[in-house]
Amino acid sequence: MLSVAVSVGRLVCVVEDDADVRASARLLLESTGYRVADFANAEAFLRATDGRDAACLVFDLHMGGMTGLELLENLRSAGVQTPAIIVTASADDLEARCTRAGTLAVLRKPPSASDMLGWIARACSSH
Repeated sequence: MLSVAVSVGRLVCVVEDDADVRASARLLLESTGYRVADFANAEAFLRATDGRDAACLVFDLHMGGMTGLELLENLRSAGVQTPAIIVTASADDLEARCTRAGTLAVLRKPPSASDMLGWIARACSSH
């Protein structure tokens, strides 16, 4: 189970274009003690932050406009090393590219609560 000491007050940024999925992620994370900043797309995220203040970034892979992978690659190019998790509904050839971009994990939609929380806890403990 997730250690409360790991989660309490740690900020997780979620970028997901599906409002229901975004709301579910917020509910799950806040119920375990995380602070959550969520965004409907990569552009809204970039207007608000570069993610350096977060303990973990969770990006949807396929979104309108900039993809989660493109967002991560841009952040890595700018020197942002915040641990990142990519979530995707489709298994495609981008998984290797996600790994090269420094993704901690690529999770299939819908990820189980235990998988999501486990990977976020790993990210928070490493950052």
